[in-house]
Amino acid sequence: MNALLIKKYIIIPETKSIRAHFNEIGECCSLVLEGNYTFMVKMKPTEIIDESINYYGFDLNGASSGSKTILGPCRAAPVRIPGGMDMYWFPHTSPGHDECVWFALHHIDAIMPEGHDTSNIYVSGGHCFRLNAAEKEVSMRYDRTEQLASKISKRKENTFSFVMERTTDTYSVQKGKRNYIIERKKE
Repeated sequence: MNALLIKKYIIIPETKSIRAHFNEIGECCSLVLEGNYTFMVKMKPTEIIDESINYYGFDLNGASSGSKTILGPCRAAPVRIPGGMDMYWFPHTSPGHDECVWFALHHIDAIMPEGHDTSNIYVSGGHCFRLNAAEKEVSMRYDRTEQLASKISKRKENTFSFVMERTTDTYSVQKGKRNYIIERKKE
C-alpha cells in the first residue's frame, strides 16, 4: 500500500475511522481516514485512541470504565475523547481483534445490512466500510454511543437543585462563577 506513513497521530474532529493494517513485515499499523485522505500511522488503532485520550489528560482504560459506569455493563464500550469538541468513538467489534475498526459517531451516515453477518457503514464523504458483523450488532454499538453522548451532555448541563430544612429563616440565592451561593439573610 502506498499511503503516507506517520509515526504518531492524535484524533481530530475530521477523523472518520481507524482500522488495522499489517505492513510488509507483519507489524500492525493503522489506516486513518481523515477528511478525504487516508494515511498509515505506525501505531495500533487502540494506541491511537489511547494516545488521543491521553492528550487531554485521560486514558483509554478510564474512558472505557467511565462509559461502562454510565451505560451499564457492556463489551467493546464506546469512548469519549474530551477536548474542545467532545468526540465519541466506538469499535465495531472487540478492540482486541485485529479486524476491529473504530468509527467517529459524528461521521456515521448510515449502517446497512449486506448479508446475514455482513454490514456496510457509510461515513461522511461517501466512504463505505464492509464489515464482518451483522447490521444489528453494529447498530447496537452505534446506539450505545449515541446514548453515552446524550447522557454525558445532560450531566454537563447547568442544573440547580438543593435541599433545605424547613425553617423560618430567609435565604438569598445568587449565581457565582461556577456554583450558586446560598446565604442566610441577617435580620
